[in-house]
Amino acid sequence: MKVARRWRKKCVAPGKLVWYSTAASYCDGVSATKPGRRLAVGLRLASFSGQCAADSLSDWKREGFRVKECRTALVVGLLGATLWAATAGARPSIVACVGDCNGDGAVTINELLIAVTIALGSPGLDSCKSLDANNDGQVTVDEIVNAVDNAVRGCPQAQAWVVQNPLPTGDDINGVKFVSAQEGWTVGAFGEILHTTDGGQHWSFQPSQTDVDLYGVAFVNETTGWVVGDFGTILHTTNGGNTWEPQTNGTPPNELLSAISCWNANICWVVGGTPDLSAPTQVILRTDDGGAHWVPQTAPPVKGLNDALFAVTALSNNTAWAVGDFGLILGTTDGGTNWNPQTNASTSRLYSVAFADGQHGFAVGDSGTLVRWTPNGGGTWTPDALAGVDVLYGVTFTDSQNGWATGVNFSQSMGVILHTNDGGANWTPQDANNTNSLFAVSFVNEQTGWVVGGGGTLLHTADGSTWSLQNPASTNTMFGVSFSSLLDGFAVGDFGAIARTEDGGTTWQAQSSSTTATLYSVTSVSNQLAWAAGGGGIVLRTTDGGAVWQPQTVAPDTWLFGIKFVDAQYGWVVGENGTIAQSTNGGASWQPQNSKTTQTLDAVAFVDRQTGWAVGDLGTILHTTNGGTDWAPQTSNTTQRLFAVACVSTQNCWAVGGTADVSSPVQIILRTTDGGAHWVPQTAPPVNGLNDALFGVAAVDQQTAWAVGDFGLILATTDGGTNWSPQTSHVTDPLYAVAFVNAQTGWTVGDRGGILGTRSGGR
Repeated sequence: MKVARRWRKKCVAPGKLVWYSTAASYCDGVSATKPGRRLAVGLRLASFSGQCAADSLSDWKREGFRVKECRTALVVGLLGATLWAATAGARPSIVACVGDCNGDGAVTINELLIAVTIALGSPGLDSCKSLDANNDGQVTVDEIVNAVDNAVRGCPQAQAWVVQNPLPTGDDINGVKFVSAQEGWTVGAFGEILHTTDGGQHWSFQPSQTDVDLYGVAFVNETTGWVVGDFGTILHTTNGGNTWEPQTNGTPPNELLSAISCWNANICWVVGGTPDLSAPTQVILRTDDGGAHWVPQTAPPVKGLNDALFAVTALSNNTAWAVGDFGLILGTTDGGTNWNPQTNASTSRLYSVAFADGQHGFAVGDSGTLVRWTPNGGGTWTPDALAGVDVLYGVTFTDSQNGWATGVNFSQSMGVILHTNDGGANWTPQDANNTNSLFAVSFVNEQTGWVVGGGGTLLHTADGSTWSLQNPASTNTMFGVSFSSLLDGFAVGDFGAIARTEDGGTTWQAQSSSTTATLYSVTSVSNQLAWAAGGGGIVLRTTDGGAVWQPQTVAPDTWLFGIKFVDAQYGWVVGENGTIAQSTNGGASWQPQNSKTTQTLDAVAFVDRQTGWAVGDLGTILHTTNGGTDWAPQTSNTTQRLFAVACVSTQNCWAVGGTADVSSPVQIILRTTDGGAHWVPQTAPPVNGLNDALFGVAAVDQQTAWAVGDFGLILATTDGGTNWSPQTSHVTDPLYAVAFVNAQTGWTVGDRGGILGTRSGGR
């Protein structure tokens, strides 16, 4: 009996996920095509007695299926190369323990059979409520796929919120060092050391055995290196970082060590200290035996103080330079026996120092300061301030002409990369396309380099001028998120950032938006069809899952903060000055609607083509029951800004907002159960003594909702808001938006590209 071939011939539709039952002709399809393979899951119901017939199993296996278990009623197979649910270890289940009918922590074949029979219409859901993950009264293909995954790999432990982006890390990366075009290391917060052997395409964590912040890294070849950090930490490796060993002989236990530079495998300098206006500390250490012993060195006080040092560079076994607080520059030509303060007119803190050759040096720091040294017999340094730069954190040179400096422009919230090709006489900005501070830079030649920074930012250039992100998605702040299913979602944010997932957030990939405008909101109605809105009146639409985003004209020069489509045709967008526009043709054209307000509108929610709400500044709430032909104000009883609104029916909504303030924030949660005739305030318990502002809200039914806000705050309710409970996000950056597809599965996005996901409702 050629079971698999019969199944394929009868039920396969191109690009479809297909189910077949011999008991009843039944095919149901959803897109599941992957490059080079199609056809994802097959289930065959048959009347076997005892064990399955050998020829049937052979046919299934020959066709590429994995047969997990065979009972009298069911053969389950999966095309492992095509569908993630079949590949052991490919990625975790989307919803924890879907299909575990008896709650024993495992999904059996009998329970999968129950899933199929419920999907076919008999028996009822009461025989296994666990199969209905989103509590909508039916068992879908997604839910059966999750149950199959749990049968193949076992029920995963329930997870709270886990970081999905940025990867490999969302923590600050403070230092970087490459020894070739392929091999390099980075160091950063919480003791993180990352290593790559393919030019940064892939990074792996190395065991540092510490959780203190690390700031400096130095390698003299592909095997021998050091990292330094807080609390006097010095780590050493002789095997490329496979193991890191602490070096403590002669090191101060409590000082911050900021930087390290090595001349060879034996001779290195380390500098650090604590900045303090009245009583700073200064650290200079040298080793001549590869770190077996670290010997303290001292410099004469400047103005009676030994200010902290932040960078050091070794030019030979005897010559080195160090820079630090209040424009301090120190130099030695005798191995550090004597460190000589240099004349420098700048008092700006200096963070990095580099030499183009033995004659030309540069130091960079606060206020865009770049200090240049040209030998003139007295060793004076001449300061300059580079326009459009607030802070420069890193500088490096590959030869006497080519150098790069990195930093940040806080006023524009943009990372800064500068390049010189004339020995520092002129510096030209290069596009970083990143909103994070950029802390350090490493080049191996004048074309190949890397820059690292805040939020796990990893940038790479292969031509010395064009920079691309090596994180899979984005490290720019994300303001909006939308999911159309358990698997398919989009996130949007600063500098035109768009990230897409097709696996529930396990992996996110960057997409090209062809704009540098900030995108504040995104809405999707399928895995192919989505819209995003943002600065300058821009609206983008994709009809192919984000392969191409096409601009649409709505309101030029008007900032748009919220967008919502209820289906492929009907959508609304809101923004500054009370702007509301509607489309009834998928965004091909937009018609302005009269909001009767000039207040900024931050968010919009519709439950169908007729009923919707918009919220915004000074507690503004607007309501329509005719698709926006008429908008009427509703009383919110607050003058606080409302940043988000979520509705689950024509009667039930939440709105959230407040004021972000470090010392005295204001938090607003409003709920209506009568279509907005009354908006009732709700309260949440303080977190760390404060009720921080809320920027996003999502709800899946009248009882279950989440709100997110400042300092990584996540709140959840399962009783309609009578009680709001904080959930652990493990982040301290603001979270700006949240989306849930059922009571277990949701995502939130925020600062520095942060995307968090949960498969347990956040609990």
